[in-house]
Amino acid sequence: MAEVGRWSRRVREAVRLLVLVVARGAPPDLTVDPGPALQLRRAVEVLVAAAAVFLSLVPFFPTGASIDPKVPVVALLTGLAVLLARRRPLVAWRLTALLLLLAPHAYPLMGDLVALWGWPWAMGLPVATGFVLYSLAESYDQPVLIAAWVVTAVAVRPHLPDPRDHFLAAGLGAGVLVLGNAVRLRRNADRQRVAEQARAAALEERTRIAKELHDVVSHHMSVLVLRADAAPYRLPDLTPEVRAEFRLLQDLARDGLTEMRRMLGALRTADDEAETAPQPGLGEVGELVARFRAAGTAIDLDLRCGTGPLPAGVGPSAYGIVREALSNSARHAPGAAVSIGLVVDADRLRITVSNAAAARPALDGDADADRPRQGLAGMAERVRVLGGEFSATPAPDGGFRVVAELPLDERGAR
Repeated sequence: MAEVGRWSRRVREAVRLLVLVVARGAPPDLTVDPGPALQLRRAVEVLVAAAAVFLSLVPFFPTGASIDPKVPVVALLTGLAVLLARRRPLVAWRLTALLLLLAPHAYPLMGDLVALWGWPWAMGLPVATGFVLYSLAESYDQPVLIAAWVVTAVAVRPHLPDPRDHFLAAGLGAGVLVLGNAVRLRRNADRQRVAEQARAAALEERTRIAKELHDVVSHHMSVLVLRADAAPYRLPDLTPEVRAEFRLLQDLARDGLTEMRRMLGALRTADDEAETAPQPGLGEVGELVARFRAAGTAIDLDLRCGTGPLPAGVGPSAYGIVREALSNSARHAPGAAVSIGLVVDADRLRITVSNAAAARPALDGDADADRPRQGLAGMAERVRVLGGEFSATPAPDGGFRVVAELPLDERGAR
């Protein structure tokens, strides 16, 4: 009974899948790389559609007889299936399956077609079917493809009485589906790899931010411990209650400092070198810009940050954002002029780094286009942790612009 139940479930699942493919459908995966790749895909669609229409009509031209009205209709439907293949692959496949089943009855010279190349369809329909099956395989997973392949094989069977012809057609269809499925799996693997790399870059940046904040906060905590220790000696006339309060503050500060050091030990790995130097902040931005200027980069620096102290973490994060933006400019737009602005406006620090179009080819060439933008992800993570806003967009003149706004009040910390 258990075996019968399993087979019954499998049959019901197969029927539901066939209904899904033949009648209902499911939304396809339409993610296509923007820009030139998408334009090329659209151009190929139009070209294949035109070729399918032409190849569906050309066998009937040399006869000298008037063309049956059904032939142009079949040709136009064949081209339509190609144009629908990317946006509506299941709809396009259903149309080609119907044409494979019914088109031979629309051809008045079907016998001539069989004699011409062995199959009872004008050549445009098999070409369109191959393109549609490939598009279908790029958009759906294997169960849908298997069901579509079975239905397609059934649709062509009545017109291919020779089993060898039927096996050939089924094999060609399976090969196209396997190829399209391989492209889909590779594309999904690339997406997952890029997402994992971006996630790893964000985690790495969060760890670096935590270390920087630890260094800043632990400095303040150490000063607090020292002042709490020294208070009874600097102020000998304190009452016992006040002395007890200072001892409590001293113990709390020591406990907090111990926890901070424990956190740093958890964040650091065995390969991390001890960081004894202070974390760079806004005071070191001028030195950073000088190093890039010495390397030949023209940089305009607008530094208006006032004289007041900045909250812990803002200075190191601002320095890191400027450093990463300058590195990206040197890598992707070598020789381009760079403009940097660090301006305190009310309760926010606004950081702007923009570069003009590249004056010479990028250092990494075209291979850099396929690399995930980990630097941008790191900058965005820095800003997000501090509760700010971040944008990185191409400029109209062909350059690039990075803008970060970091809050300077306690409400910004997250």
